[in-house]
Amino acid sequence: MSQLKPVIFVDKDKCVNCHRCIAVCPSKFCNDGTGDYVQLNSELCLGCGACIEACVHDARHGIDDTELFFSDLKNNQPMVAIVAPAVAANFKGLDLQLNSWLKSIGVKAVFDVGFGAELTTKSYVEHIKQNNPDLVIAQPCPALVTYIELYHPELLPYLSPADSPMAHTTAMVRNYFPGYKNCRVAVISPCYAKRREFDENQKGDYVVTMRSLSNYFEQNGIDLKKYKAIPYDNPLAERGVLYSTPGGLMRTAERFVPGIHKKTRKIEGYPNVYEYIENLSKLIKAGKKPDYQLIDCLNCEKGCNCGAGTINQDLSLDELEGYIERRMEERAKIWKTDNPKSQKAAQKKLDETINKFWKPGIYNRTYENRNEYVIKNLRTPTDEQRREIFIKMGKSSKKDILNCQACGYKTCYQMADAIFNGVNKLEHCHHYVMHQMNEDFKKELSHKIELVINKSISCLDESQQSVSTLVQVTDEMSKNVETSSSAVEQLLGNINSINEILNTNLKVVNNLEQATTLGKSGLTEVYRLVNSIEERSKDLLEMSKMIDKIAKQTDLLSMNAAIEAAHAGDAGKGFAVVASEIRKLAENSSKETKSIDEVLKKMKSLIDTISEKTGEVSKEFDTIVNLSAKVKDQEALVHDAVQEQNNGSNQLLDTISQMKDAQNAVSEATAKLNTETEEIKQQMTNLEV
Repeated sequence: MSQLKPVIFVDKDKCVNCHRCIAVCPSKFCNDGTGDYVQLNSELCLGCGACIEACVHDARHGIDDTELFFSDLKNNQPMVAIVAPAVAANFKGLDLQLNSWLKSIGVKAVFDVGFGAELTTKSYVEHIKQNNPDLVIAQPCPALVTYIELYHPELLPYLSPADSPMAHTTAMVRNYFPGYKNCRVAVISPCYAKRREFDENQKGDYVVTMRSLSNYFEQNGIDLKKYKAIPYDNPLAERGVLYSTPGGLMRTAERFVPGIHKKTRKIEGYPNVYEYIENLSKLIKAGKKPDYQLIDCLNCEKGCNCGAGTINQDLSLDELEGYIERRMEERAKIWKTDNPKSQKAAQKKLDETINKFWKPGIYNRTYENRNEYVIKNLRTPTDEQRREIFIKMGKSSKKDILNCQACGYKTCYQMADAIFNGVNKLEHCHHYVMHQMNEDFKKELSHKIELVINKSISCLDESQQSVSTLVQVTDEMSKNVETSSSAVEQLLGNINSINEILNTNLKVVNNLEQATTLGKSGLTEVYRLVNSIEERSKDLLEMSKMIDKIAKQTDLLSMNAAIEAAHAGDAGKGFAVVASEIRKLAENSSKETKSIDEVLKKMKSLIDTISEKTGEVSKEFDTIVNLSAKVKDQEALVHDAVQEQNNGSNQLLDTISQMKDAQNAVSEATAKLNTETEEIKQQMTNLEV
């Protein structure tokens, strides 16, 4: 038994063990997820390449012979190329330009695998006509061939005994083109798994994927549009170019055997084709005859046009298959098989061309039963062993069998089998992780609850002590509130007394203000009268001076009268007496005038002093009036302040009343809190137990 070479490379530095690769892999157990990255067992790998596109971390890459191909070509190794039908889709209709480029780098001839597909179809039809088998499983897809060899060897007898279109093309070159007999064959393929096929049938030397060529063109700035279109070196294919499209075999066979599509099952894509093969295997084992005679099957959902070795993964299905369909239509026009009038003759000519390159025996294929390796390396657990694994996974009942596929396996049974075979571990089971998290969480929660309970009891003890202290403080506060209430009530009484005194003082101050105002008015009047008297006293002084002057004149007259009387003698004696009396009167008047003058002067001085004092007193009265007004204002302010204090005292009394109510509520609450704390402590003690 030949060894299956690696066709997929795993970059362990980029792999994150996310299991996306396992999820899309038809052969789950070829992946080992027990380590830090998902390792690949090539002996169980189908080489389909589904994991390459699934890996978003760029940790998986296909392995082909591109570097060796260029190296040997550079070293002048004679070489021909066979090109798969998917070339039209991968290079967007520039398949003939690719021929020109291949020859420009030293490839001696380029052959179309589409014509090899025509030969393959004839091999199938001849097998069916001659042997009339119950079932023929098409084998163009090497991934499906390897799958059957590994896991369903009971279907090997039903695999087509005719080789693939690529192998037909290689055999055609070896048998019908002797000029290239010693040339090595480079297979331009859309599939990495083709390496496995040629290792087994020894009909190809290099597998160069279209993806590798596309990358090479991009890196080296090669534009196929600049190359001349040149035909292949073999006869032109017709419907065989459809082989890369799902159902291509069936449509090609329809030309050989009209109506064969009624007996053909077309099936492709993961998981559909693998589920179909599994069910087909069960049917065969049960001894039942399948409903279809021909199974046209491919691994890739969009056929070889979107194989892992192409760059077409993002291309829409219509665009993808459009290139293939247009190519087939062009070939049909050349062969004239599209024209009903010339169809019969064209068909005959096409058959004659195909027959020239076909003969029995040269396109046969045999297969290897690789199931022995599977049996040796993959054990099936017993129900009890699987149950034990389920218990470890935390799956104790049917409801725990989630089949969530988070682990990458289709069912929990597959995951259990992987664990049993040592290619995966419990930690990659979503249910196990959640179950373990719950168990760990429960343990952690239990531990934390215990800590919380102990801490809570300790806090409650401290709280009780605080409550007792609060009760004492509350009682003391209650006493202080009572004392404060009495003091405030007494203060309120004193304020009321002060308020009454202030009201009385306010009345007195008002009276004082009125009295000082009246006194000032009277003093002003006195000052005015004194000033008037002073003015009159001035008149009296003038009159006194006038009287003094008259007295002096009278005295002078009396002196003259006396002189005259003396001169008159006796006759003047009487007049002399009168003159003497007048003189005495004048002298007395003069004396009295002087006395009056002195009195008036003293009076004036006194009046001046009174006037001065009256002015000073008036100023003092002004000060008294101002002070009275200020006292009145201050009295009003004091009265207002006392009134505010009175109001504040009333509010304080209300607050103290509310404090009494609050103190009573606190007392009741603390008593209740004390009781409930004891109950909580008891409940926590019970919970801890």
